[in-house]
Formats: sequence, structure tokens, C-alpha cells
Amino acid sequence: MPTPPMVNVIWIDTNECSLSTWQTKEELLDSKLCVIDSLGYLMEETNDYVIISGDKDHENSDDQYGRSQIIPKGVVKEIQYLTLK
Repeated sequence: MPTPPMVNVIWIDTNECSLSTWQTKEELLDSKLCVIDSLGYLMEETNDYVIISGDKDHENSDDQYGRSQIIPKGVVKEIQYLTLK
């Protein structure tokens, strides 16, 4: 099995606008979205989603992956392919 490419997925995540307390309308409207960097092996990319995995077997000899995420494509800003220098 070939090693999947390493990527940095830049994506927009939700942000809890309330810290479990009351806030003014101005405070609420000042809330911002979170922009996230997620690093991992690119397992699959479709029109609908991106699947990355942070861990895999070093020898690529089994089908086990860990710390995986499925990120909806609609929130993905950019996929950066990482290379060794």
C-alpha cells in the first residue's frame, strides 16, 4: 500500500457564542468563527468531504488508522499538501 499524502486542511469550525452566561447583542454579534488547521494523512477527498487520519501503521501493512476526521467540504478553505525538506 502506498503512503497517503500528508496535508494541512484549513477549515471553518463553529464557535460557541455563549460561555454559558448571558451576553449583550453587541457581544454576540462580535463573535467570530474559528479557523482550524488539521494535519493528517489524506485518506479520501470527494465533492462532499475530506477524510484525514493522524496515525497509521508505519509499514502500511494493515488497515488500521487513528485520530481520524471527516470534514465537510463546504467548510474547507484550503488543502495544503505537505512535503519533506
